[in-house]
Amino acid sequence: MGFKETVVLLSVCAVLTYATPRLAVIKPGKCPKPSVQANFNRTEYLGTWYEYERFGNWFQILVECGRAEYGVNAADQSISVLNAGTRRFRVFGNPITIGPVSIVGKATTPDPTKPAELTVSFSEFQPTSDTPNYFVVETDYKNYAVVFSCDTLPGNLLNLQFAWILTRERGVAPANLAAIKANLSAANIDVSKLFIVNQENCPSS
Repeated sequence: MGFKETVVLLSVCAVLTYATPRLAVIKPGKCPKPSVQANFNRTEYLGTWYEYERFGNWFQILVECGRAEYGVNAADQSISVLNAGTRRFRVFGNPITIGPVSIVGKATTPDPTKPAELTVSFSEFQPTSDTPNYFVVETDYKNYAVVFSCDTLPGNLLNLQFAWILTRERGVAPANLAAIKANLSAANIDVSKLFIVNQENCPSS
C-alpha cells in the first residue's frame, strides 16, 4: 500500500473516530491487548448485566436500556447469550421509542486454559471460529464487569474496538469506575470514547 493510500485510510480513521464516536471506535495500528480476569468463573458470571458505559458500535445505534443475559445451553453446555435493549431517538431532548431490539447467540471457550477469552456468535450462518472475540477484562461477578473486543481491519493499519462496562444494578456506576478506566487506559484503550448508556424508563427485563 502506497503513501497516498495510507493517508486516505488514516483520514477515514480520523473521521470515524472523532466525527461519529457513537458509530465506531477505529484506531490506527494493531489491537490493544488488555489483560483478562484471572481464574475466571463462568458460573458466577452468568445472569443479567446492564450496560453502564460502552463504545459506539454499528449494531447498537440509538439503543438505550442495554442489557445482556447469560445462561447455559443444556445441549452442549455453551453459554446462552441474549442482548437486548430499546431503540430510541430524541427530538429536542424528548425520547421517541422505536421499539425493543434483541439478538440471541451463544458463547464458547476455544481454549479451556483461558476461560476469560470467549468466542461469541449470533447467527447460525456466522462462520465458526476458534479465535476469541469477547474478553472479560475484569469482574467481581456481583457488581461490575469489563468486556473488550477488537478486530484488525484489512491491511493491518487500523483496528475496530468494542468495549462495555457492565453492572448488576441498572444505571448505577461501579464504585471503582476510576480504577477501571485507569486500567483500560494503561492498556492503550481510549476511555474518552466511552459514553454512559441511558437506563431510565426501561421496560422490565
